[in-house]
Amino acid sequence: MVIVLPFMVEIRDLTFVYDGQVKAVDNLSFNIEQGEILGLLGPNGAGKSTTVKLLMGVLKPTSGSVKVAGLEVSENLAEIRRRIGFMPQETALYHELTAQETLEYHAELYGVPKNEIDERISRMLKLAGLTDRKDDLVRTFSGGMKRRLALVRSILHDSDLLIFDEMSLGVDVQSRNLIWNRVRDMKREGRTILFCTNYMDEAEALADRLIIIDHGRIITEGTPRELKQQHVGEYLIEVMVDDFEHDEFWLSQEIGLDVDSLVVGMTGSTLITVKSDDGPKDLPRLITAMSNAGVPVKQVSMREPSLDDVFLSLTGSRLRD
Repeated sequence: MVIVLPFMVEIRDLTFVYDGQVKAVDNLSFNIEQGEILGLLGPNGAGKSTTVKLLMGVLKPTSGSVKVAGLEVSENLAEIRRRIGFMPQETALYHELTAQETLEYHAELYGVPKNEIDERISRMLKLAGLTDRKDDLVRTFSGGMKRRLALVRSILHDSDLLIFDEMSLGVDVQSRNLIWNRVRDMKREGRTILFCTNYMDEAEALADRLIIIDHGRIITEGTPRELKQQHVGEYLIEVMVDDFEHDEFWLSQEIGLDVDSLVVGMTGSTLITVKSDDGPKDLPRLITAMSNAGVPVKQVSMREPSLDDVFLSLTGSRLRD
């Protein structure tokens, strides 16, 4: 039975310091509403996994509080874990069990009433598209089949809050489509979902709201559309030029628009990305201004921004480990 609360998750002034030195989570505060799908985004090392571990009670906060369903996690671990369904990035299945045995083991572990186990497992196997493979060993499954099994295992015990870490990692298009549809079904059932992903199309397709964190702090939050409008604009104009010798500031001053980035290619050509709130009007003005500035345009295109653009604009393009 899904409980009804204003907030399924309440995180207040949450801080976690590893080994007394590395501050992985830094005074983090946010809520997740009942029935909301929240996407938690950030580059490697941003604090996403640590936040999830604190939410599940795997780690104890250095300071601050975490509540799930109105209960303080640190004081109600057994009850909290019963309410949470978790799908880790590592699929974490026993390869020498069958799909049926995997779900039976999970049902016993989480105390699913014995008179409900058979019906629930049958329903989960159908949801995962694995009914015909229920007696096959997990080690014989494809990556997509394993992810689908891991997904339904996480909801077998009728959890209120679902946490998915890279739910469609390494799966084929068909499996990803099935997983996305099951997530939407769970929302319609009133469940609350928190997911972490590095796939921006997944974030845009599923999330009601997104939070982007870096260095353990929230750097922005909002709906996918709000984030694109706020941090990028309505359009991105991409211009290719040869032998460009100036910087973003010089070009911004010359053309009167916000130059988002300059990327020099292997052949010496430079891709210039310009933010615009009125692309059809700004495009011809941009070409004229660049020509007047002595920057001949080789190629030009205009498109709507994506969440990738937002993410890179906020967190940079430098590789993270």
